[in-house]
Amino acid sequence: MDKISVCPVCGNETTKDSLTGKYHCDKCKKTFKKAALCDKCGKEVEILAACGSTQFFCNHCNELKSKKTLEFFLKEQ
Repeated sequence: MDKISVCPVCGNETTKDSLTGKYHCDKCKKTFKKAALCDKCGKEVEILAACGSTQFFCNHCNELKSKKTLEFFLKEQ
């Protein structure tokens, strides 16, 4: 099971809505969105998505980030 698909509240597997991109846990009835942390400062990065392209920007470090260096997690809505 992928780390991003596990509910951070109860540990149950989540399901992803393909239209909204949000994750839902049927056990604890919570909804989450995918978020990422900067590899340098540990702050949450901004996810910029347009025209099929996704970029990641850290406002604290003021630089674009590579997807490979980020740590993804589920953030409660």
